[in-house]
Amino acid sequence: MLPDTLGILNPLQVIEFMRKMKKRYPDLHFDFHPHNDYDLAVSNVLATVLSCVKGLHTTINGLGERAGNAPLASVHAILKDHFNAVTHIEESRLNDVSRVVESYSGIIIPPNKPIVGENVFTQVAGVHADSDSKDKLYYNDLLPERFGRVREYALGKTSGKANIRKNLESLGLELDEDAMRKVT
Repeated sequence: MLPDTLGILNPLQVIEFMRKMKKRYPDLHFDFHPHNDYDLAVSNVLATVLSCVKGLHTTINGLGERAGNAPLASVHAILKDHFNAVTHIEESRLNDVSRVVESYSGIIIPPNKPIVGENVFTQVAGVHADSDSKDKLYYNDLLPERFGRVREYALGKTSGKANIRKNLESLGLELDEDAMRKVT
């Protein structure tokens, strides 16, 4: 096991160290155990993958000592979407597992935490809701349905008609243009 138990390495250092170990011991299987003190655990896991080390230590919700470890949900999504990796993780269950761990650990998931945070699939800016109605004009692979979630459209100062329409659609309602102007 190759650990960064203090969470002090950066991705370039990880690549350098991992490649040295792979060169010195080419037939050994290595695991990498990152901590997140500098908020680099996920980046360091990716550096490890680029160094052909296959054993990755992650935790649900990134829980661990001090600042924690690399969160499984983030690592999985990045490996799948950016590296076409097959992880054998049932991603539609990641949110449920995160909620169970949250309830048992008592450590609240921050609302803005990638993949499992409460707000990650909530659009406030009207431009995003509008794009969802225009053949996914602004699109990424992080679709909420992958993770057992749904897209929500919050109403705020940057919301527009598109957010209002999306919320009305979910209620089975429709407004004419005059009524929409009044609501907006």
